[in-house]
Amino acid sequence: MRVTQLTRSDTKLVELVQAGDVAGVVRKLAALPPAQRRAGAVELSADRGSVPRRELTAEVKAALFAAELGCQVTPEAATAWLLTYRYFKMDTWTVDVLNLHSVAWRTELAALLGERATASDTVYTLTEHLVHDTGCPLPTSQKFVLAWLFNRANNRQRPARMLGGAPGADLLERLRADPFTPKLIPLAVARPGRLVFDRPAWLLEALLAFAAEGVADRAELIHNLFADMAAAPPGEAQAVAVLEALALTPAEHASVAPERAALIEHLLGRLLHEGTRIETAPLLEPARLSETAPLLAFLRALKPTPPEEALRVRDYLALLDGSLPVAAYAREVLARLAEAGLPAPGTRTEDGPAHVGRDRRSDDQPVPFRTTGPLSRRAPNPAANPAHAPKPNPAHVPRPAPAPARTRWAGQ
Repeated sequence: MRVTQLTRSDTKLVELVQAGDVAGVVRKLAALPPAQRRAGAVELSADRGSVPRRELTAEVKAALFAAELGCQVTPEAATAWLLTYRYFKMDTWTVDVLNLHSVAWRTELAALLGERATASDTVYTLTEHLVHDTGCPLPTSQKFVLAWLFNRANNRQRPARMLGGAPGADLLERLRADPFTPKLIPLAVARPGRLVFDRPAWLLEALLAFAAEGVADRAELIHNLFADMAAAPPGEAQAVAVLEALALTPAEHASVAPERAALIEHLLGRLLHEGTRIETAPLLEPARLSETAPLLAFLRALKPTPPEEALRVRDYLALLDGSLPVAAYAREVLARLAEAGLPAPGTRTEDGPAHVGRDRRSDDQPVPFRTTGPLSRRAPNPAANPAHAPKPNPAHVPRPAPAPARTRWAGQ
């Protein structure tokens, strides 16, 4: 399709699009009142399918995008259009079309796009331009924060007159020079789980780097990350990678004890339920994640302390009936507890802490663990874990209890 410059003042918007006259489209939009723009959107929509998209030239595509965006007369309509065609190619015409609207209109558009940010770098770049251009508040949604981080990592070139970006040779340099960083990095730390899991490793590395520089609070980052993990446990491989990257100090490890306890309980519950599934079948090799059971690798990475393991001794006893690697891990834990002199398999935890690790027949000698023999194959306690309670057999008819024997008293 040949590009033709149309100069008649009565030329229809659709004709300017068909001619690929982007500048003419912008001038025509500026001359049209809102009602006629809205009508133009209907006409453009009807004409869009008349020519196969692959046959459109780059000029016609640009003119079509400019016309359609310009015909969205409300911020809500413009938001819907931008999210529908979120990968269109921006150019200087994009700024011209946006400038047809008032500052208040553009401010509202920036707020809407910030709340509904996507992975589209085009939408983020346009939103950032509106923030700089209007001086409106910076969006603070988690989606916008994630889009901002990806934009700074990709560092794509912006069209002429499109405001935004940050200088720097790498991501950390750009973030250090970015005026958005003081506002958005603390937001990233507030809900780090949404940014870290299922994302590239550099996102967590950037947060840790800024925590080391004092821009973010490392203690808050660690606490919030574990809180997010406990609320919605992530994939095992991702969790192990995150825990290795954190490299918690002993004090940090202790500070997230409640969150770790919740995760340990979750993982033990899955092992008890899935202990014979294929995902726990590979031989244990803690140094090589690719050859270990994901659940066991996650459990190891949490580094439960012996007192924490002692609280769940019945679960570890039940795991002895699992697959070979699961049973091996359970025996390892039980042996470690035995060496530490912590509660034995026969402990009645309902007796309270005074009886932990001691036999009820003697308060003087701790009862050692036995990781082999009858006690090591002990059935799980239904009271400790309702999931282990035996299921009733509907075909079973209980026998009536025998009548008590009569006692013969003297003189009878």
